[in-house]
Amino acid sequence: MLEKLWIREERERNFVFCFALSTIFTFASIIIARYIVPFKVSGYEFTGFMSVVLTSLAASYPLIKYLEDEQEIFEEGKVKDSSSMFDLLDRHKSELEIYLIFFLGVSLAFGVSNAFIPESFEVQHEVIGSIRPDVATGRIFSPGFFTEILTNNLSVFLVTFILSFFLTAGMIFVLVWNASILGVFISEISKGIVDVPIMVLSYLPHGILEISAYIIAGLSGFFLSHEVRSVVQWEDKAYAMKLMGDSFLFFGIGLVVLVVAALIESTGV
Repeated sequence: MLEKLWIREERERNFVFCFALSTIFTFASIIIARYIVPFKVSGYEFTGFMSVVLTSLAASYPLIKYLEDEQEIFEEGKVKDSSSMFDLLDRHKSELEIYLIFFLGVSLAFGVSNAFIPESFEVQHEVIGSIRPDVATGRIFSPGFFTEILTNNLSVFLVTFILSFFLTAGMIFVLVWNASILGVFISEISKGIVDVPIMVLSYLPHGILEISAYIIAGLSGFFLSHEVRSVVQWEDKAYAMKLMGDSFLFFGIGLVVLVVAALIESTGV
């Protein structure tokens, strides 16, 4: 029932409701992983990872269904206009917005949960410590690490694209995983509730661009996979090939956004 309600609100672009549902689904997944089906191995707490898995499972249907419906509507319209960078971004603006809202809702849920039960997110803490050792010193930005940052982000970008091409739900998992890292990270560097907005604002300049790049990678993989199937099934091959070209252009846009995000993060702009 909730999945159908979520899809309806997505179609109506009710961002507040979609944000609320994303947060609620995530909180429910964390509670289930923590208290109903706790998962431990040799005393090691895997609640953080299982929460990501459960959230991904819960969100996959409404988010993928929305993508499929939007793609069908677009293809039925047979839009033949030239595909510039701005055409593509405008055409897929609603998908970008919905997925970004979903990401922010999941991040909020993980951040709030970490403030109360930090021991449940050991996996996220280890990842944050390995990627951002400067967290311990309270530094948010580390100038001079452009190559390292770009290499790390590029690997996530490519994994998201490949997973989305072969299995769209894989894109959802990558987004939820990164949202959990961001949420726990913001919670860790905040000394109190009052500090959270300041920490979030300091992350936004590069964070929004970085996450948008991952979403673009996932959407590009999904669109390419959809058009490859159309070509194989001998449907409108010429139109399918045109849309495949759009997918690669979309991929290129994502790369540019990712580079800009890495520049901002490495310089602390």
